[in-house]
Amino acid sequence: MKRSRRRFLRLLAAGTAVAATGPTASLAGAADPARRPRGAAPKPAPRPAPSTPLADEIRKQKDNVDQALKAVRDYDLPMGSDPACTFEAMPVRKPGRES
Repeated sequence: MKRSRRRFLRLLAAGTAVAATGPTASLAGAADPARRPRGAAPKPAPRPAPSTPLADEIRKQKDNVDQALKAVRDYDLPMGSDPACTFEAMPVRKPGRES
């Protein structure tokens, strides 16, 4: 698919037109006092409790993560040990010189 500036501007104009007309139509309906809801909003339905196998698996995975974190945190590094990684800047390549 060929991309062009003209196509981009057409998409931008169409999106702007949709954005400009969309919210005003919904705001006009909300401002109408006859359509305004009365009283408190209904409460959303409660989420169903996870099934037992799912809850057991989640609990097992959380326990495994806790065990792994505990093992990593309890590992003692010897004094003066080398770091796991170091950052070294790469030399600047000179133009015209191919390696």
